[in-house]
Amino acid sequence: MSEPPQRRYQTRSRTRAQADVPCPPNQPRTAKTPPERSPARDRTTEGVPNKKTGVKRAAAPIPPPAQPKSSQRRFEPSSEPESDQGSSRIAIEFGFEDIHITNEHWASSLYTTLAKPHAITKFLRKRTSGYRKPRGKGQWTQIPQSPADRIELIHPIMDFIERIVAEFSCGTVEDGVTRKVEFTNFSGGDAQATPGPGICVCIRATGPSFETVTPGDFEEIGYINIASIIQVKTEAEISTESDYKQATALVSDLQQIFAVQPNRTFFRTLIVTEKRVRLAHYDRGGMYLTPFINYHSNPTTLILFVLGLTSHDEANLGLDTSVQWTIDPDTGKKVAGTLVALNEHGGTVRYDLNMEKPPFVRPGIVGRGATCWHAVDPDTGKSVVIKDTWRGPDRAYESESESKFLADARGIPGVVQMISHQDNCAATSDFRPSDFKVEGCKNRIKARVVLEECAEPIWNFTSRHQVISALRDTIAVQAHRKLLERGILHRDISPLNILLGHPGAPDGLRGILIDLDMAMRAEGGMSLDEIDPNSGTRTYQSISVLLADDPLNDPIPPHDYLDDLESFLYVLCHILLGFKKPGELVEPTPRLIAVWDDPDARTAMANKVVLMAEGYPVYKFPHIKEYWGNSCKELLEGMRAHISNIVRQKSKIRAAEVSTDERFELWSAFVEKNLESSYDYIDALFRTALAEIAREDAKEAMQIHAESQTSTRADRKRPSEEGPQPTLPRKRTRRRA
Repeated sequence: MSEPPQRRYQTRSRTRAQADVPCPPNQPRTAKTPPERSPARDRTTEGVPNKKTGVKRAAAPIPPPAQPKSSQRRFEPSSEPESDQGSSRIAIEFGFEDIHITNEHWASSLYTTLAKPHAITKFLRKRTSGYRKPRGKGQWTQIPQSPADRIELIHPIMDFIERIVAEFSCGTVEDGVTRKVEFTNFSGGDAQATPGPGICVCIRATGPSFETVTPGDFEEIGYINIASIIQVKTEAEISTESDYKQATALVSDLQQIFAVQPNRTFFRTLIVTEKRVRLAHYDRGGMYLTPFINYHSNPTTLILFVLGLTSHDEANLGLDTSVQWTIDPDTGKKVAGTLVALNEHGGTVRYDLNMEKPPFVRPGIVGRGATCWHAVDPDTGKSVVIKDTWRGPDRAYESESESKFLADARGIPGVVQMISHQDNCAATSDFRPSDFKVEGCKNRIKARVVLEECAEPIWNFTSRHQVISALRDTIAVQAHRKLLERGILHRDISPLNILLGHPGAPDGLRGILIDLDMAMRAEGGMSLDEIDPNSGTRTYQSISVLLADDPLNDPIPPHDYLDDLESFLYVLCHILLGFKKPGELVEPTPRLIAVWDDPDARTAMANKVVLMAEGYPVYKFPHIKEYWGNSCKELLEGMRAHISNIVRQKSKIRAAEVSTDERFELWSAFVEKNLESSYDYIDALFRTALAEIAREDAKEAMQIHAESQTSTRADRKRPSEEGPQPTLPRKRTRRRA
């Protein structure tokens, strides 16, 4: 690896992505329409006229995906976001800078291997194709030229799609693999909200990656069995809609599809009117739209689009075929699965998926898209976790992948251990035109690491001692401290990245730190680059990280270990204030914590500043005294006071009237000065709390034992104490003769 750049403390322009980058001449343009929030859609049905009888039939509803069943308890407070900021909000999921318009050449180059030119020509000449060339001008005759609305278009469009599928799928049908053209309704039920895309044509699929919505019912359409979507609109509607609105109309539904089809790499839809068609492509790097193409004069492109979106080859649909499932033919459900990954020697291993533990999938489309698969090594029988992520270009130097940090972390107790890795499984640039170059267009690379499986998430703690021990071991005893000694700064401290150790684990292994995907190289406790406001999980970001989102905060300091320690404080605060006891959340989530997840950095920061200055209102959290006790209360207060002092000192350095270089020297000296003392002080707080918890638990156990003994003695009272004795039979004696 080339030598990393020297750490810097300069202006924000180096890492801040520009929201509106002008495109150079002769380059594809970017959609510039301001984003609009798409409404939440209920899956209400809407009657559509039957194409033969004229009688309305109900559109098949798309229900929200069922929660996967798991044998493990999972408690995830509602305010816990995923690390890719704001992915549940469409305006943040797809900013207008993420939407790009390609050229027509890319559209005509797609799916060319799915049908030979002479086969397409032969089909178009058939009377049954519905395509004619009167006076040399092409026309799909069944398509109305001036439809009153989209309902008038829906069945004619379904007809020619079905004809294309029937013509070109002959002889390619496989057992258990089908593609069927259906329609459904995505209309929103809120009259005040922006209307959704409405009636759409869906390609319902069966095969290795698709399940039925209801066991035994193969007529239902749901997120788990949609291969692709075709939006039907009129030219009149298109003329009033922006590129952005057309592209984001289905985003909330596509998020659900990516969530329940965890091996999705990309998704493609069509927008079809009575005259034209355009393809929309969605992947982890952004969204690409082809220009509108007249499919009457260019029927070949339309046919290839349809064949691509109905292909029996799951790779053409955007699915990762290294993941394969076995489908029960009776229920239509996945009953087994495998995942192919590289081993430590570069060979391949076909891991068996643990069907009792569904994969963990971060919601959203754009971003890292982390997916964690639970599997079993077929050779050793040991459980493993296989993690897929899409690494972006936002690192100081792209050669630093998570696998390199995990390799450097080998042997550190309390840090998840890597078995093998594959750093380049796929790239979003593979899915776009080869000549597609737009400034600001991100290329994300898919990486896969195989890890030793750890125990439960920290949310699933069963006692005070267990959760406090886990936090102590991940902060000051081993994990975070030892990582820093090896020049690695984590930068994404959150409850999702802290696991409990296995039952009976010794000191240092009672908590496991995972997910080094956002880690950076560090020197003297500081990263080699300035703070990235998009790093970490919003709820647990430090005040310095939140300030980095403010354009007036310039220059931005480097990210340091004190920011991570501050994140640990928010994790501790969330656990103590958010749980009444193991498995029982405080409902609703306390506002003090809920506001930390606000997409506006200033709002998220406000309550953290109050917490630092004043602490939390004790009277609003009676469960602290009832369950957590004085030991945990003192731990939280001690850590809060220590971090609060650090925040104040950082604020003074930030406000000092000095040059940029002098400010960097002040910051560097402050961070290095507190390096050992902060870890030692926090460790002492945790050791004191754990000792007190142990004493309290021992005292409670003795009291329970004493009460049980008293109860047992009461049950064993002598009969004479309970009442009169029963009359015993007299002893018989031998009479003398």
